Amino acid sequence: MSIPQELLSVIEQLNHEQLSALLDLALSFKNGEKSVSPTVESQAYQNCVSPDNDIYDEVFADEVTAR
Repeated sequence: MSIPQELLSVIEQLNHEQLSALLDLALSFKNGEKSVSPTVESQAYQNCVSPDNDIYDEVFADEVTAR
């Protein structure tokens, strides 16, 4: 199977959100960007590292209140 055929096969299995991310990546390559960092820029990543999602607040909650 050729690369374009394999890519089309994979694309057919993606949901709307995944297709949107793939389109952004493809447009970046088309516009001549040689390197992209979609993980660091993605909303999912930003949500994961946000202060609202700080796992240490939960894990060490007993120690924080003991001080």
